[in-house]
Amino acid sequence: MRMPHRDARILGGIFGLETPAPAAELARLPFTAPNLQYFLSVRCALLALCEARRPSTAWLPSYLCGVLRTPFERAGVAMRYYKIDGHLRVADKGWIGEIRAGDLVLAIHYFGIPQPGFPAGPVNSRGALLVEDASQALFLPRQFSESTGVLYSPRKFFGVPDGGILASREETGTKCVPLEEPPSAWWRSALAVSMKRREFDRTRQPRDWYPLFRQVEAEFPVGRYRSSDLSRTLIASVDYAAIRQLRRANYSRLLSILGDYALFPELGPDVVPCGFPVRVDPGLRDEVVRQLHAAHIYVPMHWPIDRIVPEEFQASHELARSCLTLLCDQRLTPADICRQAEVFQAAVRG
Repeated sequence: MRMPHRDARILGGIFGLETPAPAAELARLPFTAPNLQYFLSVRCALLALCEARRPSTAWLPSYLCGVLRTPFERAGVAMRYYKIDGHLRVADKGWIGEIRAGDLVLAIHYFGIPQPGFPAGPVNSRGALLVEDASQALFLPRQFSESTGVLYSPRKFFGVPDGGILASREETGTKCVPLEEPPSAWWRSALAVSMKRREFDRTRQPRDWYPLFRQVEAEFPVGRYRSSDLSRTLIASVDYAAIRQLRRANYSRLLSILGDYALFPELGPDVVPCGFPVRVDPGLRDEVVRQLHAAHIYVPMHWPIDRIVPEEFQASHELARSCLTLLCDQRLTPADICRQAEVFQAAVRG
């Protein structure tokens, strides 16, 4: 494998603070709805939903980011899981019969791809509060007419210090939950790391943004917090058309090179991907990630679920041990895509 120069451009990681696009270049927000409420994060939005609707149980997919448990833990809501298979689809429907009226059911649209075959109608018939988690699918409109609302996380697509959006057609009750300003000390650090990363991308200095980023993520507040005014302004000032075009183009380039590894080997006409998930031999996965990181390509793993999801959900654990997410965001050039694919292929082939 060709070793990267020590000053090779860093790919991946937190986005630098967004520069607002001129008004003439702006397109309509991709997540429009009659009711848009801006929280500090998706977790804060889920906490507000729990406080407003008081579900006794939250039904979560067996493949998820562990931090999604936090709002339910804070609200004292019991959690149960339903099975997700190796293709990120609902594996069976037996659990639906155990839903009680008022329970919250979370459906995740993974990596920007709509959740196929989700049993929204049967879930709704049980009197559940169905919520679509589109944290990885910023451009995806509401998929189920039965859902109460859709959650979006702009931070996964461009550079804002904070922000989680609940989009709904009807009132959800969350507007009755009083929201506070973001905690000032934490928010200043969140803004600082976004600005430092933007400057680093331009000049490769300063290099202290990553430790600060880890601190900000570890201390991310979950409570009755609204989004900052700056983030709301930036969310309304982004060139979404450019983001959409570049992400789709980069995903297509990766498909042409690495299609045999892709978890989603087709790119639907309305899909704007969060990343390019691939599946490799579990025995190789950690070494592949190590070599990518050594080449300054910081791919994430979605998600480690050991000690989070019960072992009985075997398909989800197998997926978690074999998956990693290659980068396809708008910062990457065609040369970056080729470099990433080259390092990946060399690592997989040993």
